[in-house]
Amino acid sequence: MKPDTVPFEILISTMFRSDLSFLDAMFPDGDYSSYSILIVNQTDAKRQLHSSHAHVRVINTEERGLPQSRNMAIKNAIGEICLVADDDVLYVSNLKQIIFGGYETYPDAAVVTFQLQKANGSLFRKYPAVTHHTNTSYKTVNGVVISFKKDVLLENNVLYNPHFGLGATFSGANEYVFMRNVMKAKLPAYFIPRPILTHPDVSSGQDLGSDRLLYLRGALAYKCYGIWGYLWVMKYVFFLVRNRIIKAKYAFAKAKTAYSGIKKYKQLLVSGEERR
Repeated sequence: MKPDTVPFEILISTMFRSDLSFLDAMFPDGDYSSYSILIVNQTDAKRQLHSSHAHVRVINTEERGLPQSRNMAIKNAIGEICLVADDDVLYVSNLKQIIFGGYETYPDAAVVTFQLQKANGSLFRKYPAVTHHTNTSYKTVNGVVISFKKDVLLENNVLYNPHFGLGATFSGANEYVFMRNVMKAKLPAYFIPRPILTHPDVSSGQDLGSDRLLYLRGALAYKCYGIWGYLWVMKYVFFLVRNRIIKAKYAFAKAKTAYSGIKKYKQLLVSGEERR
């Protein structure tokens, strides 16, 4: 039986943890005593995580994949408003004030996203000048700045796509596909231009010319554009060559890798495991 509902809960995805010491680095002065936290720890039988704190709940699971972790957290959350989290962020001291302020400003919101900043204090990226997310602005959302009303997501069957994200079939675009699902469901989604955390500067999405990303981009292109995804891949490979991210002699091989991603995605469509 789940505990009673709480106003706000942080949903942390992590792996192979056996103690709670990592939480100290996530909160100012190491103080997380005022937060309700749910940790999904993807681990094995030898490394189990346990909590003696009533406000920190733990799920140990041998399931793998970031989207699987996110979905398990959502389904087991007790927060009316939840914030998605990784284990390598540092929150600002007035986190709750900013989160609740977003939903007070936009009471109809199902999702509210925020900004994140680098270790040097600069913003992680250039953010769009919008308040209500559009079909363009949602593409700039980072995974650890997404908050939502949990019951609204579940009522509308909006979850993370199990095939997109670290450890999944296509290793990336976890938050992109999630926000696309939010927009397709026509749920009110807003952006608050205030940073809520500091995040390490290195992002898994920055290796633009890697085979991993080409495979992902191919699948994502077909999901978004259908048959036109093949043309999108050609344009993307041309972009990589023009910007000297890859050498021209590797263009065919990179396109082939992206097309293999499309092939795999189409197999998932045929099997019924995936829907565009």
